[in-house]
Amino acid sequence: MIKLFYKSFLIMLLSTPLGNLEAQTTAADRLANIEKLLNQSSGAKQVINSGNSEAQLKRQEALDAYRQAQQKIASGNEQAGTDLLNRSTRLMFEAIKLSTPTSLGEGKNIDNYGQRRESVIALQDAFNRISDENHETETRGRVNDQLTALVSRADSLLDQGKNTEARIEIDKAYHLLKVSIEAIRSGQTLVRSLQFDSKEEEYLYEIDRNDTHSMLISLLVDEKQKSNSMKQKIVDYIAEARVLRQQADAFAGKNAHEQAIELLEQSTRQLVRAIRSAGIYIPG
Repeated sequence: MIKLFYKSFLIMLLSTPLGNLEAQTTAADRLANIEKLLNQSSGAKQVINSGNSEAQLKRQEALDAYRQAQQKIASGNEQAGTDLLNRSTRLMFEAIKLSTPTSLGEGKNIDNYGQRRESVIALQDAFNRISDENHETETRGRVNDQLTALVSRADSLLDQGKNTEARIEIDKAYHLLKVSIEAIRSGQTLVRSLQFDSKEEEYLYEIDRNDTHSMLISLLVDEKQKSNSMKQKIVDYIAEARVLRQQADAFAGKNAHEQAIELLEQSTRQLVRAIRSAGIYIPG
């Protein structure tokens, strides 16, 4: 179903003149719609959860084109922004196509799961070491409790023959660890060891942190939104994070990277609050 929907949409996109596309919607609307395609859609989740490195690279290229489009539009160059948005959309549909299984065998599914599980174990060792070095005993315990539950559930699903579901669970553990490690490395105890050659380089580092938290939300938050009040709280945090991210990108488009970094840090803090409001503990 996903494959047929996105294939039809891609055909429509590629066969529609760019001028017509621009006439149908404003730049702001297109930015919002493509952001959903890249980060929140079922196709985005399919790419994120897949073991296809080529598809994930295509998505990263699409994200890069999207950020460049934001900067062009913010600086008043809407035509260049529109061209980049079209490129971002095409790249994302290529990523979705690459991540859509055709005749993947059971053995391949299990191999992919095993590789990701090994990555989780390696990352957990690194997380524990960094936690110990920074005397983050409580953080280590809380994160490891969550990891134990996720890995146990993933292994159980694999034993039941539910290979796709197992892969999703082990991916959650992987991204939880990645965010937790980055949170501790960016904390006060280690901040002096992070050296950047320029403010632009530091800005790109903060972009990666922000994207990683967004990815974790797409994997973990949806299923935790049980009550309407909690759901609204999470939605509000995510909405604020997006506004701050857009403001940061606008400043970066004007080469005001110092202001952009401050806004990105604020955006990531909102994402941390959203994840924690969903009942998931991460440092930061």
